[in-house]
Amino acid sequence: MKKDLTFNEMLMVGLVGAFGNGALFGTITMITYAGPEAILAFVLGAAIYSLIGLTYMELGVTYPEAGGPTRYSIYTHGRWTNIINAMSDIIWYLFIPPIEVISIIAGVNYFDPIFIAASGAPTYLGVGLGLALMLALIPFNYYGIKQFGRSSLYIGIVKIFFYLSMSLGLIFFALDYANFYKYGFAPYGVAVPLFSIMPYAMYDFGAIRVIPDLAEETNNKSKIPRAIGMVLLFETLIYISVAFAIIMGTNWSLIGVSPGDFLAVQAAFHGDNPFFILGKPFPLVFIAAVVTGVLTPFVTGYIYLGSGTRVLFSMGRSGYISDKLKGIEKKHSIPLLSLIVFAVVGVILVFVTAPVPSIYTFIDDATAAGYIGLITNPIALMVTRRQGITKKSDMVRGMSIIAPLATAGSALIVFWTGWPSEPYAVLLIAAGSVLFGIISKVKIGAKNALWYVFFIAFITFMVATSHDGLSSSVFPQYFTYMEGTIITFIVALVVIYPLGVLSGFKKQFVHKNFTEDIYTKQGAMEWEENK
Repeated sequence: MKKDLTFNEMLMVGLVGAFGNGALFGTITMITYAGPEAILAFVLGAAIYSLIGLTYMELGVTYPEAGGPTRYSIYTHGRWTNIINAMSDIIWYLFIPPIEVISIIAGVNYFDPIFIAASGAPTYLGVGLGLALMLALIPFNYYGIKQFGRSSLYIGIVKIFFYLSMSLGLIFFALDYANFYKYGFAPYGVAVPLFSIMPYAMYDFGAIRVIPDLAEETNNKSKIPRAIGMVLLFETLIYISVAFAIIMGTNWSLIGVSPGDFLAVQAAFHGDNPFFILGKPFPLVFIAAVVTGVLTPFVTGYIYLGSGTRVLFSMGRSGYISDKLKGIEKKHSIPLLSLIVFAVVGVILVFVTAPVPSIYTFIDDATAAGYIGLITNPIALMVTRRQGITKKSDMVRGMSIIAPLATAGSALIVFWTGWPSEPYAVLLIAAGSVLFGIISKVKIGAKNALWYVFFIAFITFMVATSHDGLSSSVFPQYFTYMEGTIITFIVALVVIYPLGVLSGFKKQFVHKNFTEDIYTKQGAMEWEENK
């Protein structure tokens, strides 16, 4: 792979990957169930993801590989832990381009309502449009990392301009402070509504990992931590601005909802982009919203298609899928077959969205799978340190406190995704892990994966017995929602984290078929850099 991704391009890829339409649709759901308190979800989300981001800062430099986060645990716990980790990651990534495509379809449907059914899912015409859009994402990834970085930089600047114009414009033209306090800041309670909407906030923050996914193709890996930190700061500010804009820009009569009836807000938008409706009385805001509604998810979609391709490519390196998927096309130095396969699977996902699932169910499912995979990061980091692999200059200070808190925070996000998203994600992960584990003859590290299996079983039990909804009619309710939250946090902190660290290999796992090739290349590259 060519090392052509500059710092500015890497930063912009992280930023514009973060600002998808998931943030707009997800924020509507957050406000519906928590009112103005939804703003605190982004603040809490930033705090939790800051802990996770710090682990990426260290591991991204230690293992600057394509699809790196999907590979960290192979070095520390072996192939069984890693295949579960890899399946979690690939499910997360496979859902995101379709989510962005569906949001484009929703934007187009506003002008010609033949693409989205009353259920909120695409019609077959919508699916046809979705297939065309998925295919249109491919060229931005085909012509190599240099063109990918340049296009992301220039298009990203335009995207951020319109994104900010849309949210800040609505605040300026339609500002109504009364919405913030008149009907109660937390009209439905404080803790439970806040925690229940956290998966939507954490879905937005998850975009940071595209940076370590592209670490092998950056021309200066030492700047990966800076890029991650800047993306986290900027996206937090913009997410909060979006929440402010929707809350204080909501005209109750315009959407046909009684003032203060936040529970009716999501249904009132009928699946449309909220800024289309709220910005319609203000031409400049409306124009910015239309451009954002199409450009924003398209850019996010092709960025996730590119980084998801690297995740699939990394699975080829680890030996879980065909060796052909780790092949590099010489002309543009990209994993071409992985790109094609990833896009085709995304196309299939778009097709199966008709006529049942919607963007909201996809967000929950993706978040559950993503954070099941992400929980391995802080544990792998501490094992990597214990193995003596991490350079002292690359170590992030305070990790003895940060790592266990990041583990507990990740566990809480999985718990908060609730029923049925969490068990659905677990079924997909389990099926994929067993299938590809058998096909690829995974044998190494079975004992080292027991902590991970225990975590998944534990969190599924907590979801099934602590949540309302279907779980209350199928499983006994042993715990209240808050009790489940507290138990999950404590067990993850004092049981899962130390068990995971103790389960790691004492020495770095290196295997001629699965790690040695890239490990040797990294050593050669570092020698060239230091020379």
